[in-house]
Amino acid sequence: MGSPISKETFLQRARARFADHYDYSEIVYKSYKSPLLIRCRLHPVKLISITPEKHLQTSGGCKYCLRESRIRMLERELHRAPAVRELPESPQLKPPKEPSLAPDGLVPQDSSVSPQWREAMPMTVSADADPGDDGPVAG
Repeated sequence: MGSPISKETFLQRARARFADHYDYSEIVYKSYKSPLLIRCRLHPVKLISITPEKHLQTSGGCKYCLRESRIRMLERELHRAPAVRELPESPQLKPPKEPSLAPDGLVPQDSSVSPQWREAMPMTVSADADPGDDGPVAG
């Protein structure tokens, strides 16, 4: 745990960081972690309630100044020239080969198809066969 920071130390650090951006004339300093009221000199619309700790760690606490800084960063990013990247040479990719079908229209005639798979596949399907029909029944 750090040592307590006095009002003078806080004001010295705040002025070193923000110069005269904030008005500290209305503060009632209790501790480093208890909120106090400050005012932005650029946007004196209302008082800002912030702890001394957060005031020194962040952009200060003025939401209007924060919005303006974000807009400036976005505009700078949008107007920046795009990075030029060299892509490594890659081998030319061939489009996938369309499988050729057997005369019966079922089994591919590709040499990569295993013979076991070819044997397991039915060779012909009749157009007039009933899907629920298991063929001729003896009996």
